[in-house]
Amino acid sequence: MDGRLDFVQLEQDAASWWHIARRNLLGEVVQQALRGKREAHILDMGGKAELEFEPPSLFCVVNQYSSLDAAAFAQMHGGSNLVCSSIDELAFASSCFDVVLAGDFLQTVADDRAALRELLRVLKDGGLLCLTVPAYSFLWGDDDERRGHCRRYRASELRGKLTTAGFEVQRASYFVATAFMPLAIARMAKNMLHTSAASDNHYPPHSRVARAAMVTLLEAERQVMHHINLPFGTRVVCWARKPAMVAVTVPAWERQWVTSPRLTWSGQGS
Repeated sequence: MDGRLDFVQLEQDAASWWHIARRNLLGEVVQQALRGKREAHILDMGGKAELEFEPPSLFCVVNQYSSLDAAAFAQMHGGSNLVCSSIDELAFASSCFDVVLAGDFLQTVADDRAALRELLRVLKDGGLLCLTVPAYSFLWGDDDERRGHCRRYRASELRGKLTTAGFEVQRASYFVATAFMPLAIARMAKNMLHTSAASDNHYPPHSRVARAAMVTLLEAERQVMHHINLPFGTRVVCWARKPAMVAVTVPAWERQWVTSPRLTWSGQGS
């Protein structure tokens, strides 16, 4: 998450309906990806999935942040295994994660192609990447700018960038179709009436009833996505795997190792 966002914004985001829906979506992805595995290592970009496994689980989750503010916020709320590093060169050895979750992350980096190559590097052969990004450039608003977003995506565009980076794309679907029309109308009204930035927020504060209703609607969308790809929405969700024996660029700091030491959570078990 963008370091410019203060703790008040982080608190609001953590209580939003989108935060809850995204957490449920990413949690389900992990459960499916790890089915049948005895041990695994998971990288959660920004800690968006909030994964927890009961001991003595052999599943280890590492929560990576690109800003100290976001890492401090996570630590204040009981987060563990926190790592703060640049996306340009993640502080992990190559081929050490079984699953990488990138919820609302890719749109915040200047060079998304380089970021995808770095995620490919840290994934094991056959490892799964699941990411969510905001959809459609015509839905761009002041909230995107406040959050330091660099772009929005179409599903076809995201597929192309993942393929170019070396991934095998399994599925790409739109999500949050429920909010698509209200947000599209709001963006059109803003452009026509030149409303202020204060009125433009993708998931503004709602009552508990409204939040619960949105979570329920998005839960229904998630169930529908088990069978079909949604044709539109305010988010794109994509699943992709790292092919076996793919060539990756190893960073200079890793090449300088005389041997290849591994942290305890990055063993070779699967």
